[in-house]
Amino acid sequence: MKMIRLFLKKIFYSLFFLSTCLSANEIDKFINDYFDAFNRSDSIKFHNKFHNPFIRIINGEKKLTFDEKWFNFSDLNSTDWSYSSILDYEKFLETDNEAIVKINYGRHNSEGSIYNSGYGYMVLTKINNKWGISTYIAPSIPIEGIE
Repeated sequence: MKMIRLFLKKIFYSLFFLSTCLSANEIDKFINDYFDAFNRSDSIKFHNKFHNPFIRIINGEKKLTFDEKWFNFSDLNSTDWSYSSILDYEKFLETDNEAIVKINYGRHNSEGSIYNSGYGYMVLTKINNKWGISTYIAPSIPIEGIE
């Protein structure tokens, strides 16, 4: 009986560890895909990263967003912005269906220099087997592109 319990306990911990690693890989992939879509100014793929509706709190303005397209890449592309990068990335929570992450990012100009940086928090949820942003909080973010 003790052997069976020990065996079941080992299987449980192994499956728990494996599921945590799998969700971590999914979360990392999601974040990388998010930045890739943003950097390519791919409006469809970028906006597809958000569940609708989602909550956004940007520069203190709170808004429940139902719009499928709330970011205008034309405004951003009219500046000297060239691309954005992840400067630092921290996960506060990760489960099979939820994650909370903090991302420090930099916006780079055409020379590759960072001209603006900031951080944001994302609450990610997996709904119908699809990861998406349910809440986005950015205490200070450049406003070009935000509608």
